[in-house]
Amino acid sequence: MPTRRLALTLPLLAPFRPARAQAPSWPDGRPIRIVIAWPPGGTTDFVARLYARHLADMLNTSVVVENRPGGGGSIAWRAVAGARPDGHTLLLTENSLATAVPLMPDLGLDVRAAFAPLALLVDYPSVLAVPAALPARSLPELLDASRKDPGAMNYGSMGNGSAPHLYVEVLQDLAGMRMTHVPYRGMGPAFTDLIAGRLQLVVAAPPTVLGAVRAGTVRVLAIGTKGDRIPALPDAPTLRELGIDFAYSYWYGLFGPAGTDPAVAARLLEAARRINALPEVQARFADQGGVPVGGDGAALGRLLAEEVERWTAVVREKGITP
Repeated sequence: MPTRRLALTLPLLAPFRPARAQAPSWPDGRPIRIVIAWPPGGTTDFVARLYARHLADMLNTSVVVENRPGGGGSIAWRAVAGARPDGHTLLLTENSLATAVPLMPDLGLDVRAAFAPLALLVDYPSVLAVPAALPARSLPELLDASRKDPGAMNYGSMGNGSAPHLYVEVLQDLAGMRMTHVPYRGMGPAFTDLIAGRLQLVVAAPPTVLGAVRAGTVRVLAIGTKGDRIPALPDAPTLRELGIDFAYSYWYGLFGPAGTDPAVAARLLEAARRINALPEVQARFADQGGVPVGGDGAALGRLLAEEVERWTAVVREKGITP
């Protein structure tokens, strides 16, 4: 009899077995890390900290930005690619993730397979900036000056194979100009030399140049946007207005390690879109020349693949090395 009574009670106890308990919901109380590949102070850092602050409020958890510079971005990328795909380690990055494919054959990381694209956050059109003292007052005048003395004028970038370097290489072919490339270890030193007049051109995202533009030490000759002029630089014409059919922007996207739970990805996309809709965020981006996007992971994945193909062709054609 005792044995039979035990058997009859087991079905009643079964629903309370620990093995059937639900997994904790995400986020589970642990902080979320947003890793970026560059030092504090740049546009990537600004975007990451803006989203981190609002993401923390929406998810009611701690969200920290972790700057992991070095290796041309590879230190940060490897850290996230090797993390658990549990939604607690994310990567916020830009175009450099795409240009790394042809430039870093020893990276040991297929960026198209190592990450789960989560959300396309914001887009910044590229701007062509020159020192205020430069005699050329427009892009056509700059092009004319460079053609008269090929190689005499200098343009700076954050390094060989960086997005600004590749951009100008393509632009030179389209516009028939020839300037000398001067690579730096970051956009900050390049921009300092631009203001001092040691460089004649830098291509950057608007947040990098707007302070100097408003201070009168730098002028923007054109913007490389697919659309119209931007409110932050209303007097700067687009390249297409000037007859150059070329556009290039700095996009910023959120990635997780490959295998990130689709439910977590959906919540992060929803949060990113809610952040983009906040009046405060829209005002910050408008003031700095950014355009909130809110594209989903599929859109971000397609963009990354297109950029890899695009810049691989440029790097091979030009023989560019890091």
